[in-house]
Amino acid sequence: MASANVFSQLSDVGDSFGSYSQPTIRDSLNYFIFEGESPIFFNSMEGGALDLSGQSVESISFSIYNDGKKIASKDGVVFHRQNGNQTISTFLFSAGEGEKQFKYKIISFDLLEIEDILLFKKDSEYIDKLTRPVIPQSGNVPKPVVISREEWGADPPDGQYSNHPYYDKLTLHHAACCSAENIEEGIEQVKWIQYFHQNGRGWMDIGYHFLVDRAGNIYQGRPETVLGAHVGGANTGNIGVCLLGCYHPPEDNCYQTMTEESRDALIKLYGWISDTYGQDPGVLLGHRDYFGTTACPGDNVWNEIMIMRFEINDYIESTQTPSITFRGSPYPNPFSDIVSLRFYATENSNIQVDIFDILGRNVSSISGYGSNEVIIHWDGKNDEGQIMSSGIYLAKPMGIETKNPLKLIYLRDE
Repeated sequence: MASANVFSQLSDVGDSFGSYSQPTIRDSLNYFIFEGESPIFFNSMEGGALDLSGQSVESISFSIYNDGKKIASKDGVVFHRQNGNQTISTFLFSAGEGEKQFKYKIISFDLLEIEDILLFKKDSEYIDKLTRPVIPQSGNVPKPVVISREEWGADPPDGQYSNHPYYDKLTLHHAACCSAENIEEGIEQVKWIQYFHQNGRGWMDIGYHFLVDRAGNIYQGRPETVLGAHVGGANTGNIGVCLLGCYHPPEDNCYQTMTEESRDALIKLYGWISDTYGQDPGVLLGHRDYFGTTACPGDNVWNEIMIMRFEINDYIESTQTPSITFRGSPYPNPFSDIVSLRFYATENSNIQVDIFDILGRNVSSISGYGSNEVIIHWDGKNDEGQIMSSGIYLAKPMGIETKNPLKLIYLRDE
């Protein structure tokens, strides 16, 4: 039996049966012995878990039954919640078809209560690991600062990732634990979540793509281009973000609300994801919105998701700059009266063009406003209205990347 001081992630790793039925309790000379069982279920399983109130556990063992026959025994892996009187014990085992059930035996120094019995369902999604990753778009939204896996000390994955074949979902979670107010605390919590996901749930890596602490620091989980393990049955095309902390007040010690820093980080992160991977912010959901089997991301976060969709869209729009390009060549050129410069703008834009003489002096600034085709004229005069002498002039639009300014040849009528 292994033991570690980790934190529960039960709402994101398994399906709950509640306490189901209380176990029988025997009082031996030095221990209390608890024995109980899960409901009978028919889903494909990858294991199960107990959520216990109390931390005085000596050992936990599980017996797995298939069609009424005992087929395996497993020692429970025990995890103690850091801030609370809670113990989690998990086991991993894949059973075949038919009715399934597991029974448990707990040896403890003190009395315990069974808070929850959980089933780890097998994820039916399958993506060929050779699927080529979708190439991200070259968006305009800047990527926020993300603390890399190397920076937070991630363990390597236990297997090979599967690439997303497309992107069509965005999901927000809360950790239901593991609050962090700064980078030091955030790194500790993210490392332990990865430990629990790999060693308690049996996943190859941390389940989320990104995690955000209460100071607004963003941590890279799995690469966002690969399938995560955060919404069983809906991980394909789904980029998942987890907010560290607990945000569901009906539960004990789960009363946090989003800080402005974490909210701002989420808006910028989802803005970048949406722009880069072609997602509509309107597809953002909380974990509970898929199958209704969890309270995640907690009422205090879930109630904010609708307005966050608008905030993400507003943020994306605020970072967009209209595309302005030259269209054709100056006409006529050479010119003696007026030369016309044509531009194409994707939306209403103010286009300014500076005119320079061959000595590099700015002699005039001309402008136009509009969308689609915008035509700006220069009449050969400087900003004071004086007619310039014949010669070569250079036209340089402001804010438009060009290799060379446009060359204008002015032949003044004498």
